[in-house]
Amino acid sequence: MQYRSFPSSLRFVSAACAAAMVSLAVPAAAQSTPAQAPAVDVKAEVGDLLTGAFFRVPEGTGPFPAIIILGGSEGGNSAARQKAPWFLAQGYAVLGLPYYSPSYISPDSSVPGLPEAFHDIPIDRLETALAWLRAQADVRADRIGLYGVSKGAEFALAGASRIDGFAAVVAIVPSDVIWEGWGPGTVTGKSSGFSWRGAPLPFVPFIEMNAEIAKLTTPGATARIRTPQDAGRKAFPETVPAATIAVEAIDEPVLVAGSDKDNTWASGEMAQAIAQRRAAAGLTTVSLIFGEAGHGLAGTGERSPETASWYSEADLAAQSIIWPTTLAFLAQNLKDSAKPAQYPGIARRAP
Repeated sequence: MQYRSFPSSLRFVSAACAAAMVSLAVPAAAQSTPAQAPAVDVKAEVGDLLTGAFFRVPEGTGPFPAIIILGGSEGGNSAARQKAPWFLAQGYAVLGLPYYSPSYISPDSSVPGLPEAFHDIPIDRLETALAWLRAQADVRADRIGLYGVSKGAEFALAGASRIDGFAAVVAIVPSDVIWEGWGPGTVTGKSSGFSWRGAPLPFVPFIEMNAEIAKLTTPGATARIRTPQDAGRKAFPETVPAATIAVEAIDEPVLVAGSDKDNTWASGEMAQAIAQRRAAAGLTTVSLIFGEAGHGLAGTGERSPETASWYSEADLAAQSIIWPTTLAFLAQNLKDSAKPAQYPGIARRAP
């Protein structure tokens, strides 16, 4: 395992057996973020088994490599629909996969029929999505990747550790453990966020999460959702081993990105833990960890009117490294290439 230090507290972790990182090579389309995604058609609605999912293909002739997008705790389908054009512009088919839809989100983003609580979300849903994609004539069945953000990154890693068939996994601001569930019908300290084959997964409990969430609507209060999670992990260390996601069981390449100043959860520490465990197992892993950014790392590095209040300058600076690195990582693993893995923004390891 090898560690490198970089400006802006960026770090890279690689298995000792990983291919040498040589000259910079970013796909031409990655040099700039598409301001306008090409016009696309909704190819098919997936149906009852995957309520609210949508499938789109890029312009051109397939079959195409594909990306499954998993949004975060915002719920609904807004994150998947926002990010789909980014990947369509790079020549990927996209399956947007919402998995819960709390009652407080806007009607435009809500998906009737999905759980309203983050409680026992079935990881099996991802298995169904993979099988459906593999059956599509427009998709290369052996070139399907996962892109998850925040709770979606927790979902992606937990799913890929149990389900074979993904060619690459990207987990932005991830968790290395399964956390407690929340929302209507959950019982404090008793409800898991995710399930597998109908059984709740072991989880790390929170400490006073409801009190912290209440601050979100309290004038003058500042919510730090990370606090009840850090406290729960410290108070219940005995729950951590069983709740830890078996990232060493993911034999496909994985990219993780996190930040030390993430106030939603400790994504920097958790991304580092993921990379360390995978590197110790001799698995290919790219880890991008920033010292000053927050939770908003799932962007393209460009500020838009829609996101002006979401991202700090440190977030945007981190995104400007993460996004092209993600595109290079996905191109290497989902598109045909005889070249060795090459990632922008990462120091190269000598052969």
